[in-house]
Amino acid sequence: MKRILFALLSLLMISFGLAACQQNEKQPAAESRAGAEGQASASTPATKEGFTAKDKVVTISGKVLSYEDLQFYQLMNKVDIELNRSVDEKNLEGENLKEKLAYWDEQLKYHDNFNVNLSKMIEQHAMYLLAREKGLDVENAAVAKTVKDYTAKAAQNEAASQLISEFPTDAYKNRLNNYFTEKLLTQQIFDTLKADVIKEKPEAPEIEIAYDTSKNYEELYQSQIASLEIKINAAEKQ
Repeated sequence: MKRILFALLSLLMISFGLAACQQNEKQPAAESRAGAEGQASASTPATKEGFTAKDKVVTISGKVLSYEDLQFYQLMNKVDIELNRSVDEKNLEGENLKEKLAYWDEQLKYHDNFNVNLSKMIEQHAMYLLAREKGLDVENAAVAKTVKDYTAKAAQNEAASQLISEFPTDAYKNRLNNYFTEKLLTQQIFDTLKADVIKEKPEAPEIEIAYDTSKNYEELYQSQIASLEIKINAAEKQ
């Protein structure tokens, strides 16, 4: 899975690098548009990365994902971290708990990285598209239950609730169903790959099954990425 992230980060760095090389060529046109853009974005403040909520960050085979979409994925990753932290606080103690809490702190900082969140958003949407191509589906009831369970857990977690409260309410609620639909279908792909490994190696230890499953998932993902038309719109903002 780390190699998946490395490959995507490399793609992002190349895109940003190309944009930087082209910056001087685009500067006159950018200056001529500056007044109009400044007026249009006056009601939507730019973030520290220089984006507004509706700015495009990536287009995947025609599907545009905005900066607000990216922020939502970041939020969901951080909420998951806080929920996992809560589980460890209940089940661990002493040095084991101390190490795990330090790990979750590192993960929170890790998910402040723009490219990390962009890579994860691309991965989930790409694998969702693959699931659809393969005819996989998930029932609305299953999605609704997942959303309900997640919402209940988050509501009982102070840190998670605080993170959610800082995100625009409508933008958050309107994305939950689609997010968990993607996540459940991506999980179906992973579970299918795991079942195939177990069928091929019924006597293999769990660690070997996990390794082979992750390896097969990575190969499938790399193949899927190569088949998609991906444009990093965020590079144009750099």
